[in-house]
Amino acid sequence: MKTKAENFDSIVNRTEVPTLKFDAETMQGIFGTSELWPSWVADMDFRAAPEIIEALSLRVDHGVFGYEVSRGDLRGAVASWYQNRYAWSFNPEHIISTPRTLNSLAVLINLFSSKGDGVIVQPPVFYDFKLILRAGKRRLVKNPLKLEQGKYQMDFDHLESVTADPDNKLLILCNPHNPLGRVWPNKDLARLSEICLRNNVFIIADEIHGDITYQGRYTPVASISHETSLYSATCISPVKSFNLAGVANSMIVIEDEEKRKACTDWYKRMEINKNNVFSNAAMLAAYTKGEPWLEQVTDYLRGNIAILRNFLQLKTPLIKFVEPEASYLVWLDFRETGLDARQLETFLVSDAQMAVNPGHWFGREGAGFARINIACPRSMLHAALVNLEKAYTGISSGLQH
Repeated sequence: MKTKAENFDSIVNRTEVPTLKFDAETMQGIFGTSELWPSWVADMDFRAAPEIIEALSLRVDHGVFGYEVSRGDLRGAVASWYQNRYAWSFNPEHIISTPRTLNSLAVLINLFSSKGDGVIVQPPVFYDFKLILRAGKRRLVKNPLKLEQGKYQMDFDHLESVTADPDNKLLILCNPHNPLGRVWPNKDLARLSEICLRNNVFIIADEIHGDITYQGRYTPVASISHETSLYSATCISPVKSFNLAGVANSMIVIEDEEKRKACTDWYKRMEINKNNVFSNAAMLAAYTKGEPWLEQVTDYLRGNIAILRNFLQLKTPLIKFVEPEASYLVWLDFRETGLDARQLETFLVSDAQMAVNPGHWFGREGAGFARINIACPRSMLHAALVNLEKAYTGISSGLQH
């Protein structure tokens, strides 16, 4: 049966509910004004898949929202999803349910390192990694990525150096990478894995952006080798793929029995092992019926990226485009404009009227860049680009000299 085409051009008024991304008070506090294009939170402005909405509606209609048992159908659906799409085979019983991915990261860091230990990250990278490490009194150890000919690469020589320090116990891998949209090639994952295993550095992989890719499919790092699967923990979730950040849970996949037991026991001790009836319904529908919607939204996002790419080349040539290989988050390079960090923030907020993430939020390696979110109807993207062109035109004469 032919899949019904979704209308992603339809605008949903997200201010009808208390939406973080559109919240005027929050934007006022962060950006100094609320009259901006909201592009600073990593969720989509699209309605969820009809199959997910139907599953939630049926659950609401049931009318009884008591405790549910945690059956194996959801875990089995998750394992099948990764086996069928990414050739990653794991035992469904190796899945640990968690409230959020950031919670997963915090728990794994707490369990498998000690206060004062070093945790390696690869900036520019999602800023909450730093906040989690700071809260847990771990040392942030940088293995900065290198931008070469328009594409970010891992610095393996430097990684060899930092993993050789026995006080550096963990590495957080962002795969695909947020904010860079980089899908790490198999060879890079294999080399990173070999270096970490040789130096006894445990890999914590944040892979929640893996389902939306434009240039081939992503490779789960745990699928690289049996040894890697035993010396890593993978954080997964449908929240980004299916726009379910406000309803779905996250998961950790750990093959090593001892580490998995330690993690499971922690969640039991903290009484964070109860499920949510709506999360269960939404996630099961996503992993069993949501793939056609996912393919459609990926095609729509690919079109938005093409619009943005062409606009920048024609209208704002000093703003460079780092080609995204995954996710709906796009990394823009403003360095050729010559604007310093404060001037760039003024340009984006006051002139272009855009609430976006300044690059320095992701580490000093991101200075001169900005992350924008293109997961919105094209009319909204077009309006934002019109404002960007006006702002650029207003300063372009000075930029060209």
